[in-house]
Amino acid sequence: MKMRHDMVTGIVGLLTCIFFFIMTQQVRQPANLLEPGPRLLPYVAIFLIGISSIALIVKGYKEREIAEKPYFPKGGVIKVTKSFLMLVIYAVAMTYLGFVITTPFATAAFIYDLKGNSEVKPVSTVIISVVVTAVLYAMFVFAFQIKLPAGVLFGG
Repeated sequence: MKMRHDMVTGIVGLLTCIFFFIMTQQVRQPANLLEPGPRLLPYVAIFLIGISSIALIVKGYKEREIAEKPYFPKGGVIKVTKSFLMLVIYAVAMTYLGFVITTPFATAAFIYDLKGNSEVKPVSTVIISVVVTAVLYAMFVFAFQIKLPAGVLFGG
């Protein structure tokens, strides 16, 4: 039986989850009153990736008889490469300008990059970008108690 790309991706995802779960067990941090705090984040990520991987495996198994489309449609490799370069630029910009300044612009750029043939209204993009930035900031700073980069240019 030839495995579909979904199944291969799911299996790789599960193996990655197992690896990172084992690695998180090796790191010992003293318990404190702020639990679960930052120690919870890796487990949340492992859980979400694991569930997604299982869903991909099930989907691949259910659709095993259906002919598979090419993994990347025409121009897909260029689109993925462009998105990756956008992430790299975002990471570099965050180093200098900080999280709060760069994230709304990066979110807007990703919305326009991922829109495909859909029409995206600028007002909606601004609202979504600001809300996503605020939610991520609150999640990391207040829930996980992780300090976000303030940027080299702003004394961070």
